[in-house]
Amino acid sequence: MLLKLLNFNDKRIRFFLKKTKIKFNYYIFYIIKQMLIIMYKNNGIGISTSQINCCKNIIICDINIKKKKPLIMINPEIIINNTNHTLGLEGCLSIKNFLISLLRFDKIYVKYLNIYNKKKKKIFNGIVSRCIQHEIDHLKGKLLLDYSKYKFTTI
Repeated sequence: MLLKLLNFNDKRIRFFLKKTKIKFNYYIFYIIKQMLIIMYKNNGIGISTSQINCCKNIIICDINIKKKKPLIMINPEIIINNTNHTLGLEGCLSIKNFLISLLRFDKIYVKYLNIYNKKKKKIFNGIVSRCIQHEIDHLKGKLLLDYSKYKFTTI
């Protein structure tokens, strides 16, 4: 079963994914591998399970695609964000040819499980922080279009 990237007009991309207990088995690693393939194939820096119609709560970010050292987060949760915001341009794998400038928290403190089922807490800033916030938005059923004052439809 090959997983595929959902387009923004697919209703399944809007599902809110709750924290789930994940059994670390071949299926989970298969999902993660498929996510990586899709992300790299589309020259993305992040992807979430909601973008591939999977009910697991997983995001992947890889800011330096050439080195291919992805950050894989299971059940990610932002527990602290600082009050400083930065404006940055964002795109999305599920919304082709669309960019928007968004204010995001500059620094976030995130707790998550890694692929070895170890609890982690870590501070992220800059583009990594932006990517994590973007992908967590996906897990909550939120898209970049939701930040825009314009309404979009497919042609």
